[in-house]
Amino acid sequence: MAGTDSAVDVLIIGAGPAGLTAALRLQQLGYRVQVLERSTTWPRPQIGEALTPGVKNIITMLDANDAMQAVPHLAGLATRLCWRSRQPETIRHGDAAVVNRAAFDAALLALAQQRGIRLAMPAQVQDITGCAHDWQVSINTTTGMQQTHARFILDASGRRKNISLTTEHSAQQYACGPRLSAMWAELAPEHIPAELASLTQVEALEHGWLWGTRLPDQRYRIMLVSDPQTAHQHMPGQAEKWIRSHCAASQLFSAVAQAPFASRLQVCAASHYLSLDSWQEGRVKLGDTAFALDPISSSGVEKAMRFSLQAVVALHTMLSGNDSKRDELTQLARQFFEQRLIETCARHNYWTQSYYAQAWCNDRPFWQSRSGADYAASATTTLAGHPLVLSLHEQSRQLADYQPAQLKPLHAFNPYHALRIHPATRLVDTYCVVDDRVQKQAALKHPNLDRPISFLENQALLPHLDFLWQPQSLASVLKKLETTMGLQQSQNITAWLWQRDVLESLT
Repeated sequence: MAGTDSAVDVLIIGAGPAGLTAALRLQQLGYRVQVLERSTTWPRPQIGEALTPGVKNIITMLDANDAMQAVPHLAGLATRLCWRSRQPETIRHGDAAVVNRAAFDAALLALAQQRGIRLAMPAQVQDITGCAHDWQVSINTTTGMQQTHARFILDASGRRKNISLTTEHSAQQYACGPRLSAMWAELAPEHIPAELASLTQVEALEHGWLWGTRLPDQRYRIMLVSDPQTAHQHMPGQAEKWIRSHCAASQLFSAVAQAPFASRLQVCAASHYLSLDSWQEGRVKLGDTAFALDPISSSGVEKAMRFSLQAVVALHTMLSGNDSKRDELTQLARQFFEQRLIETCARHNYWTQSYYAQAWCNDRPFWQSRSGADYAASATTTLAGHPLVLSLHEQSRQLADYQPAQLKPLHAFNPYHALRIHPATRLVDTYCVVDDRVQKQAALKHPNLDRPISFLENQALLPHLDFLWQPQSLASVLKKLETTMGLQQSQNITAWLWQRDVLESLT
């Protein structure tokens, strides 16, 4: 039975957190959205249960707090670490949570359906023809073939499968670090030692690291992240023996090294990568289709959802603009999208390499290869010279070279000394979000800042600070700034810039 033709503004392939975040946000902005999901079973089993605190802000922005209340979760679990040394240390995370990811995904999907977002599931893309702003998509569903017309396509189909728009197109995936694999299994509640029931544990070992946590269903998950090649060399075809041997050699997991598994042992790829073709004409990649982070950070879900919001800004910039400026807006949106994509990966690379370098066993090959600042071993010559790869390494080097400035104490501020913008400060262009659209803004770049800044306290700095290229008294500075903002904001912004030496005092 063939379905009738339909038309939407945006077709989203994939109903994970990245795809559904984009769907819900696009609908808030007034767009017609359809979501396709290929899975035949729902909710899908997931392994990314740890949610970092920033997810809360995203859920609030999507007006989804009520829908998320019923999702089983555990909050406030302490973390016991053996990382910088073999001696355990315990830390506490305020707002981090462990959730039932399958239930989390299902709640987002149910919310999307309640709000009228069209869903085809299970469904797969059979064919895509046409061009940007006029795609014709053939969708294979359980009730027959359906035809959808879409102005734009978002590909959030995940790590396993990327939907190509033409047979000639192939994904360009750049490995941001050496290969990783994750293997995991669960313990039944009766086999969980009492001391583990209220803890998340992380431990560095010679060939990888172990992670474990109690799940909302009261089981306990143990995961080993290691190099798949090393596992094959040491214990080929013996995955269970490999993970149990690491538990037995650990400080934190030895008590469960021989405990029976309540689930089958599972293995998946966990490598950190960047898809260099994440922006194509009329189609953008989201989530694991665009990039995957090293699991050591536990922030993959948050970063995927946050990046989806940024992709929506790029789409909104194009789709809500004047057709006469389509090319100009498309270029602006693409530059913003790719800048945020590279920034996300570069900052993650920098943090990951730094954290791997802190491990007590950082002189071992597994750790040395992951703490190097310029990993590029897996890239072909073509990929190594790709503009996005060059940009990624340049941003990574800038982050590595950046040294946070020691803030000047406010009690040392002399209100009788004239102020001016420090000569080391430069004007650069950057991309900002204003009213859910991309705008190019002038920004201040200074060695004491880890990135150019164009806004402070939701106030545009330029052109309001242009007069400060010449020496000004504090009274004059505050008086001029008060014409565009309140006195308190004027004082806060002046103090913030002075403490970082972006503004200097002249004696």
